[in-house]
Amino acid sequence: MNVKQPTIDSFFKKKYKYEVKKQIKEPEPIQSLLKIDLSKAKKILEPLKLIKDDIFNNYKREGKNIARERIDRCFEVFDNPQVIELVSLFERPIPYSRKYWRRMSIEFALIRKKNFFEVFKQVKEILIMTRNFPHVIRGSAGCSLVCFFMKITDIDPILLKIPLTRFMHIRREDIPDIDIDFPALDRDTIFDMIFNRWRGRVARISNHVLFKQKSAIKEAIRRNGYHKFIPKDFNLEDIFDKKEDIDRVLEDANDLLGEFRNYSLHCGGIVIFDKKVPKDLVLQSIADDNGLQIKLNKDEVEDANYIKIDILSNRGLSQLWDISHMPILEYPHGDQRVYEFFAKGDNLGLTYGESRGMRKIFVEMKPTCIHDIAAALALIRPAASKNGQKFNFLKTYHLPGKVNRNDFVIYDDDAIEYIARILKISLSEADIYRKAFAKNKWKLKREFQSKLRLSQPSMTEEDIQFICDKLESLQSYSFCKSHAYSYAYLLFALAYQKMTNPYEFWKATLKNCNTSYRKWTHYRAAICSKVNINSYKKTHIFGDLSTKTTQIREYFTNGFWSSPKFMEGMYLKYDKHMFIPLEVREKRKIDVKCTFRGLIATTKVFKADSKIKAAEKDSKKRKSRFITFVTLGYDNNKYIDVVLWGCHKLSKTHCLSGVGIYEQKGHWIKVDKVEYNYLK
Repeated sequence: MNVKQPTIDSFFKKKYKYEVKKQIKEPEPIQSLLKIDLSKAKKILEPLKLIKDDIFNNYKREGKNIARERIDRCFEVFDNPQVIELVSLFERPIPYSRKYWRRMSIEFALIRKKNFFEVFKQVKEILIMTRNFPHVIRGSAGCSLVCFFMKITDIDPILLKIPLTRFMHIRREDIPDIDIDFPALDRDTIFDMIFNRWRGRVARISNHVLFKQKSAIKEAIRRNGYHKFIPKDFNLEDIFDKKEDIDRVLEDANDLLGEFRNYSLHCGGIVIFDKKVPKDLVLQSIADDNGLQIKLNKDEVEDANYIKIDILSNRGLSQLWDISHMPILEYPHGDQRVYEFFAKGDNLGLTYGESRGMRKIFVEMKPTCIHDIAAALALIRPAASKNGQKFNFLKTYHLPGKVNRNDFVIYDDDAIEYIARILKISLSEADIYRKAFAKNKWKLKREFQSKLRLSQPSMTEEDIQFICDKLESLQSYSFCKSHAYSYAYLLFALAYQKMTNPYEFWKATLKNCNTSYRKWTHYRAAICSKVNINSYKKTHIFGDLSTKTTQIREYFTNGFWSSPKFMEGMYLKYDKHMFIPLEVREKRKIDVKCTFRGLIATTKVFKADSKIKAAEKDSKKRKSRFITFVTLGYDNNKYIDVVLWGCHKLSKTHCLSGVGIYEQKGHWIKVDKVEYNYLK
């Protein structure tokens, strides 16, 4: 009997396999931070029988003959062991209300059907591990009542009338996202904590960068033999002499469009694996070898049924955390003094709320509650601003009896409810069409039009086109309700601290804020609040501010000045018509003329709206493609917006002076004559 002898190759092969197996060890089991207490869950679910009796009796009172077994079937989801585990993690009490229990049963039924239990558990474990840091949940997770009771979010969707659909529904196949905002300055620490806890099991995901027009042309140039430096503004005629070479480059570039170019690191997406991160997915090591980056992007992660969690940074949260550790929900959200702050346009330094556009909305809206702040945050987004929606919404905002709010698509949730209403379909089906408009899926959009003709036979083609145009705006960036409310609570907290604790507020603002305003604006407010600028580490001051020097010299040297007075020679003066009541002026069409000279705080150029151009009497202004908005400071913490027709480059200009008509409602000046002034 001939026995085959092992070869040298097979010996080394076996040895190599043995050594690899020996080296690659599975990560040690990690004890969960979640405290699953079934007795606690049983106690939480005790009112369930009484709720079912209450629902049954309520149907009887309404004359509806509903079998008790049907009600029991609706709530049998609470018998599921995994549901009971999630209930045991509740940190907020469930109100004795049919609305809350019905919503919970629907939500748990979806979680069970889609097997989303791990999403909530992983997020909760991260929040337990990072409990010493504040967090805000952005995106649609605020729609979830389960998230609210687990203290993942601070948004009560029942109280705020937020439907579940934007977060998850029966037709949604992908795993819902839960995006967590942490203080910007602490995010790296949080990543280190996550990498150390799930060492070898957690990885950050990638972005797949594709070739666009300019990058494709540059790559085509290199592939055609040109390896020198290519400047930002290049010309093919300067690189290649022959037309055939240029045509070949353009042809190659056209072939490259949309092709994969390279990997980049996703801003915050992570995946926690049950076992070791698959070796074939690893792209590189990051964060001192504690973390890994995988090749998959967010879409591929969803396709592979991995759970993606976004760990994101929030400068506003960092700013608030440096001022006070008070929980956001403990702030007095009924304090009208704070809303008067917003109504006056005093929004400088408020992260996510200090732009000129936000100030204009606050002044026009005159907010009186947290709902108004959320609406303002949504209105400033491109989707809500299109087709004159923002203008019409603000114009009619304080006329609730005369305006149908359902016709406005301000939030993503509004779009879902609007589609469901006009097509007479479920919210889950309506969300499919919302996504179709948001992602420009032509097949589904045509299907929407067909269904609209069937459901609304009295509609004309003009009406159908009007509705489609309104929904087309969803292709631009928009907010869902829960996201807007999360940031509204944060914005209110910042405004409250600015009002009650200006010293600490401006210290934190100088430390955390990146702003489109010029440097002097924040430092001016800080100096007025007695903040010691000399001792502040981020100022990078050139020269000693304690020495006597001119305001202008300090301004040119440091970007701000230290004297308690505002820059000399700045003013805003009105004519005698200012003393006439606003109602009388509007009725008699009396204009308030004003003269001004102010220091430029910020500028922004916009494309001129066709409706505004049509209403303008001046033919030159009607032909202009752009409008420049300038914010001027004329006293300590006093600002005015100035509207200039045309595109104005004001980078080297420090102040403007001129004459115009004062619009009191929006606190801005429609300029008749303007001059650019340099400080001397």
